[in-house]
Amino acid sequence: MKITIKDIARMAGVSISTVSRVVNNSKPVNDDVRRRVMEAIRATNYRAGMLPGDSAGPRADALLIGVILPHNTNTVLDDFNTGITNVADLYGYDVTVGLTDATVENELGYLRLFGGIGVQGIIFVGSPLEQRHLEIIREHKLPCVVVGEVSPVTFIPSVHIDNVTASFEAVTYLIQQGHQRIGIIRGEDEGAVGGQRYEGYARALAAAGMEINKHWVTTSGMSVEDGTEAMARLIAGSGEQQPTAVFCSTDWMAIGAMNYLLDHGYKVPDDVAVFGFDGSFMSGVVRPQLSTVSYSATEIGMTAVRNLIKLIKGEAVTPHHTNVPHHLTIRGSTR
Repeated sequence: MKITIKDIARMAGVSISTVSRVVNNSKPVNDDVRRRVMEAIRATNYRAGMLPGDSAGPRADALLIGVILPHNTNTVLDDFNTGITNVADLYGYDVTVGLTDATVENELGYLRLFGGIGVQGIIFVGSPLEQRHLEIIREHKLPCVVVGEVSPVTFIPSVHIDNVTASFEAVTYLIQQGHQRIGIIRGEDEGAVGGQRYEGYARALAAAGMEINKHWVTTSGMSVEDGTEAMARLIAGSGEQQPTAVFCSTDWMAIGAMNYLLDHGYKVPDDVAVFGFDGSFMSGVVRPQLSTVSYSATEIGMTAVRNLIKLIKGEAVTPHHTNVPHHLTIRGSTR
């Protein structure tokens, strides 16, 4: 039996217009209503392409979105991917994922591959876009949405959080807790993780009249092991004036940093407070629980795929840069 929007509305106990708002994210809907509608949609495999006003309508031929990710071992990226697949499925799109191991050459390879197999559009999560990326996107006329980084061109919209402001708020919190010696473990790139989150750190110190101590700044890869090694370097390079707090550009770096500290006789947060970033599942599992910048990666994924489908249909995407809300989650690692 064909499932209609009326069936979904009846199952969820809401109006037809409310179902449309949830699927298209056109107007605010409270969390309980959104949950009931999404559960009804999942239970019936309802396709949003059948909604009134969807000019594309259901199609028998394959509709395919390509997603380029650095890896799939990060719970934040798992949540992001969930957001993509949920909305893509509602609109009748399948998703194919390319894992790049965070290398530009692999990113370029997947852009060429996806262009060659005729995907309808691409969601790109990776390095800041360079001219090499843009040339392939233009060559294959690929609708594209960038996630996590700010898009450098007008024809590619982006979805992210305000990394500078979020980092500023996290470091300002540490300052308000009385910390005067605050270090940072930043990403190795100059994009969102390495550049923008470091910029927020620097701005917070400047606003408090504090200077950056180069001995309290180090870079790290994205893994827990990388964070452990970075914390070891930071401690070794600080001498007698060691930081009393460390802001880390990701939760995984922060967990690695805490592992090093605890393994070497430091108490967290009594000796060194640690603040992470991303609000990952693991931040609430480790002990002490990790203070972190939290945001909805699922919402980022859902927003990205909605914007991509607009591009595929030839519609305008506004705003061009979409910031998803964030907040500070304060836990035991900084109290």
